Amino acid sequence: MTTKINIENIELEQTKKLKAISFFNGGGGMSLGFLEAGYDLLMSNDIEPEAKKSHEINHPDIPFICQDISTITKQQIFDTIKNQSIDVIIGGPPCQGFSNMGDKSSCDPRNFLFESYLRIIDFVQPKCVLMENVAGFKNMYGGKFFDNLCNKLSLMGYDVYSKILDSSDYGVPQKRKRVFVFATKLDATYHFPTPSKSDIGALTSKNNVGEAIMDLMENYESYPNHIPLNHTDIVIKRYQCIQEGGKLPPPEELPQEIRRKNFGNTYQRLHRLRPSTTMVPGNNAFPVHPVLHRSLTPREAARLQSFPDKHVFTGTRADQCKLVGNAVPPLLAAKLAQSIQEHIEGNAFKGLMVEDLVCMRGEGYKRSIKKENIKTEKNSMTFVDFFSGAGGFALGFKQAGFKGLLSVEIDDHACLAHEKNLKDIPLLKADLSLKEIQEKIKETLKGKKIDVLVGGPPCQGFSLFGSRRYINTKGYDPTDDMRNDLVFKFWEYATILQPEWVIMENVPGLETLCDGLYLEKIYEMAHKAGYVNIKHQVLNAANFGVPQVRKRLIIIATKKNYVLPFPKPKYHENNKDWQYPFRTVGEVITDLAEEESYMIHKNHVPPKHNEIVSARFSYIEEGKKIDIDKLPKKLKVGTKTGKPIKNFSHVFKRLHRNKPSSTMVPGHNAFPVHPWLNRTLTIREAARIQTFPDDYEFFGPIIHQGLQVGNAFPPMLAQLIAERLKRVVSNNWTPDNITELAKYSMLKFEE
Repeated sequence: MTTKINIENIELEQTKKLKAISFFNGGGGMSLGFLEAGYDLLMSNDIEPEAKKSHEINHPDIPFICQDISTITKQQIFDTIKNQSIDVIIGGPPCQGFSNMGDKSSCDPRNFLFESYLRIIDFVQPKCVLMENVAGFKNMYGGKFFDNLCNKLSLMGYDVYSKILDSSDYGVPQKRKRVFVFATKLDATYHFPTPSKSDIGALTSKNNVGEAIMDLMENYESYPNHIPLNHTDIVIKRYQCIQEGGKLPPPEELPQEIRRKNFGNTYQRLHRLRPSTTMVPGNNAFPVHPVLHRSLTPREAARLQSFPDKHVFTGTRADQCKLVGNAVPPLLAAKLAQSIQEHIEGNAFKGLMVEDLVCMRGEGYKRSIKKENIKTEKNSMTFVDFFSGAGGFALGFKQAGFKGLLSVEIDDHACLAHEKNLKDIPLLKADLSLKEIQEKIKETLKGKKIDVLVGGPPCQGFSLFGSRRYINTKGYDPTDDMRNDLVFKFWEYATILQPEWVIMENVPGLETLCDGLYLEKIYEMAHKAGYVNIKHQVLNAANFGVPQVRKRLIIIATKKNYVLPFPKPKYHENNKDWQYPFRTVGEVITDLAEEESYMIHKNHVPPKHNEIVSARFSYIEEGKKIDIDKLPKKLKVGTKTGKPIKNFSHVFKRLHRNKPSSTMVPGHNAFPVHPWLNRTLTIREAARIQTFPDDYEFFGPIIHQGLQVGNAFPPMLAQLIAERLKRVVSNNWTPDNITELAKYSMLKFEE
C-alpha cells in the first residue's frame, strides 16, 4: 500500500519564518542580521528620527515606531504587529551609562531604559529575548543593573543566559566585545554560537581591515555614505606621524606646532592585516585609515561593522557615524539569530547545564559576592540625614554607595516610610529643635566618623507656596517664623558633629530672604565651624535627568580645599544637537495609565473626583491651566462653597506628556492634572516624577503620602551629587589640580 505524502504542507511548514520585533533599532544592525538569517521582522522602534529614515529606506515594508520606548503603549504594539505571536524580541538599550567611554554615572536615566524593555517583554510574552550591551554592563556599579535584569527575567518565567562575545570571532573584521543576554521560556538548553567565519545571506565574512575596505580608497561618489572628513592641516600632519597600527607618538617626540595628548581612537591608525579597533559613535571618533591621512568614512566603518554596501544611512555625516558606531554588527547578529532558531526548533541538546546559564526561570537571581570584593564599612563614606522625610536624600546617597549612620525625622508617617524602605539606616524619630535631642544624637552616633551631613530643613517659611506669598498683605516677618530657625539649627548640628562635608537643600527664596541676611548668617556659622570652602547654587532638577522643573538652593561646605561637587547640567530645555533635552512626564508615567497598572503598583490609586471636578478637568488643554471663561456656567461654581472657582496654580493645571512636570508640591490635592486622563496624579505617578523607584512605598492617609512625595528631594539628583562628591574626594581634586575633562564634563563652576 502506498502512503500519500502532502508535499505542499511539508514545504509550508519548512518555509514558515520565525517572527521578531526590534527595539532600540538604531542603524539597524541587529534587525538586519535577523532578516538575513531568515526571520520575519514585524516592527522596529527607536527614538532617533534618522534611525527611522534609515529604516524606511532599507526596509520600507516593515513598520517603524519612532518614539521613546517608555511612552509606547501595549495597544500600539499589538496594533502594529496585528496581534501576532512573537518568537523573539531583540534590542540593545543605550550603553553610555555603562561604557568605558565618557562620564559614567549609575543614575544616568539611560541606564534604566532596560526597565521599559522588560515592560514590553512582559506584555508581549515572546518565546525568547535577546539583549545586547557593552561588556561593562555585566559588572559596572557592582553589577546591580545586570543582576536586576536577570532577576526580573527569571521571575517573568525565563531561563537566562549571558556571554561576552567578540565580533572578530564571527567574521566581523573588528575587535568589539559586547555582552549578550538571552532569555527563553523553552525547555531546550540554549548555546551561544560557536566562533565561525561563514557568510550569511548578503553578510560576508572578512578577516581584517585590508580585506574589508582597501577597495574604497577612491571613487567616493560610487558608494553611499562614503564621505571623508575635511581635516585641518595640523590634524593631517599629526596623522602623517602615525605608523600603521600605531598611535600618535608622545608630545615630546612631535614638532612643537602639532603637539597634543593622544585621545582615544581619533589618533590611532588601523593596520591592514589586523581587525579594526572598536567603532565608536561620533563625527570625528573613527580611527585613522591604514594608509591614507584621514579618518574613516561612515561607509568604511560600516564595512568594518559587516554592513553590506546596499544598507544606507541617512542624515548628516555625524548622524551616519552615530548610527554606524552604535550598531550591533549584522553578521554577528545573524549568527545569534541562527543559534536562536536552532534553540526554538529543538535542535539543541536538552537538559545540559552550561556555564553561560545565569539563572533558571522562577528562581530569581542574586550573584555570589567574593569576600575580596566586599567593601568594608571602614572604606565606605558615611552620611547623616537630618529632616529626612521619607528619605529622598538618604536613598540617593545609599545608591551612590554611602553608608547611612543615622536619619532624623519627626513625622510619624514619613518615619514609617523611611523604616520600611531604608531598613539598614538607623532612624531616630525626634524634634531637632529640642536641645535634649543633641545628646541623644551624639549617643546614637557614638563618635563615628561622619563624612557628610545632608538635610533639607522645612522650607515653608521661605517658599513662594508658603507665607512669603503673603508678605505684603499679612505683614509677615520671616524672623518670627519658627520653621526658619530650623535652618540655623541644622548648622548648629554641623558645628557639633563636625562632618567633613555639609550639604543643605532649600527653596531658592532663602537666597534673598531679608536681603540675604539669612544666607550671610549661614556662611558665618559655617566658617566658624571650620568649613573653609562654602558656596551655593540654585539647581534645576530638570537639568540632571529628573522629569520635573524643580529649582532648589543647594549649599555645600567642606573642611578641606576641595572643589565643590556641584554637578554640571546634562539636560536642557533648548538643547543643542549634542545635548540631551529635558526628560518628559510621558517617559515616566505612560505605562501607569494602563488599567491593569492600578493592580500592580503600590500607591497607585486613582483619585475619585466627583463628576463636576472631572468635567472641569476635561476642559483643560494639555500643558495649560484652566480657562474659567471657557467653562459652562454650571462648572464655574464650587460644589461646596457655591462661590465662583479660582484658577489655582497647580490644582487646575494639566501636565504635558512631552514636557517635564511643574514642581511637585506637598499634598495629595496639590498634584497637577494628568496629561490625558481627567484626574490628578496618583501618588505613584508623582513619585515617578520625583525619581523614586516603584518598590519605594509611602505610608499613611493619602494626604500624608502626598506630603512625603512632594516634600522629598529627588533621589536621582541626590545620587548624582553624592557620586560627584565621592569622585572629588577619591581624586583629591582641588582648584589647583582638577582635570580639564572633569571641569568640562562633570562639575559646574560659578564664575
